[in-house]
Amino acid sequence: MAENKSELNPELFDMMRQGKLSANKILTLISLRELVDKFASKPFLEDEKLQEIKARTGVEPDILSWGDYFQTEIASRYFDKTDSDFSKIADTIRFDLISSHLIFSGKPDYFLDSVRGQAIVSKSIDTNFWTLEDEENIHLEILLDYFDQMGIGEKPLSVSDRIWYESFELKQEAV
Repeated sequence: MAENKSELNPELFDMMRQGKLSANKILTLISLRELVDKFASKPFLEDEKLQEIKARTGVEPDILSWGDYFQTEIASRYFDKTDSDFSKIADTIRFDLISSHLIFSGKPDYFLDSVRGQAIVSKSIDTNFWTLEDEENIHLEILLDYFDQMGIGEKPLSVSDRIWYESFELKQEAV
């Protein structure tokens, strides 16, 4: 993994040079990378896959951690948003990671299987006919994927994240 997590991934340097990423967006992306890597306990790339890529290309890829992945995805997809909207997207990711931790940590396999089953049923329905429940089923599966793939439940939730989460919920209710 990259040595210094307080940086912008090299994959985004061209976007920065082209002026697509404001100073505020860059700071948001750096914070996002640190946050995501704080939650993830599983590697984005298994060592075997990393060695395979290095053997095939002769270089290590720039996207090595979950933080790298989220940072580059958010920058690439949402660079054209306002700084405020961009920050809200990063906050939503933080909210989702904390939600994933709170919802799935310590839950039995049958609960996880139930979430996946409900998502499969919802995905079988044409999106034009989705109910709010179908949308929630799909979103829960995304949170479960984060939980499984990133190993979110392996690290305890910090008090500061819990406080931030509860204040974020209150802000959303006020809107």
